[in-house]
Amino acid sequence: MTANNESTLKAINVTKIFPHPFKEETNIPIFAGTTFDMLSNQLNFLVGTSGSGKTTLLRIILGIEAINAGEIYFNDLPIYRLKGKEKINFFKKVGYLDQFPAKFLSLHFPIKKNLDYALALHLNLPKEDRIKRIQEVARNFGLYKLLNEKTIHLSGGELRRLSLACSIIFEPTLLLCDEPTSQLDEVSKQLVMNTIIKLHDENNFMILIATHDHSIIQKNPKYEITNGKVSRCQ
Repeated sequence: MTANNESTLKAINVTKIFPHPFKEETNIPIFAGTTFDMLSNQLNFLVGTSGSGKTTLLRIILGIEAINAGEIYFNDLPIYRLKGKEKINFFKKVGYLDQFPAKFLSLHFPIKKNLDYALALHLNLPKEDRIKRIQEVARNFGLYKLLNEKTIHLSGGELRRLSLACSIIFEPTLLLCDEPTSQLDEVSKQLVMNTIIKLHDENNFMILIATHDHSIIQKNPKYEITNGKVSRCQ
């Protein structure tokens, strides 16, 4: 992979309201005109209490959760105003690591087939180039010896690393991670975080990690969701 230029992620007056399940009740505001901006020169962390909107914000940036007002910009591109091919091309360059990685993996297929599928969704490469990319990524993520192993046989840490590998195999410009260390033991947690840190150090593309685990943040930039607003923590 090659290093990308510095990226910016900016939200301006973003509002997100969920309709209340009972129509007679007041709708539920998750974000109420929140504004923030982030840079790619360090890992960015998003924290907040359970239900504060961490996952919702990642889904908004990913483009799978509509907003009621405002705009999200990535490198000055207004994500929610992109249309047609321009929109498709943008989202083909966004990687996403879900907090439940098995949701996006074919558990009864080998690791290499999951990697191949993730690559094919985003890039149209000749077979030889696909094989080379799969092998390179598998080595980097400590999965090379397991390429022919069925995904269902992986441990929790291996499953998380495979999901992360699928999220970056196409060389994204933006990577969103939702609770990447949840339900992992300390050794697996450290392996996953070391991999993410290495990815950032080598490629310098933007990474935003939503987490409740403050032990993985250290000195990196931290943004907190409180009362429907996102603010930079000192």
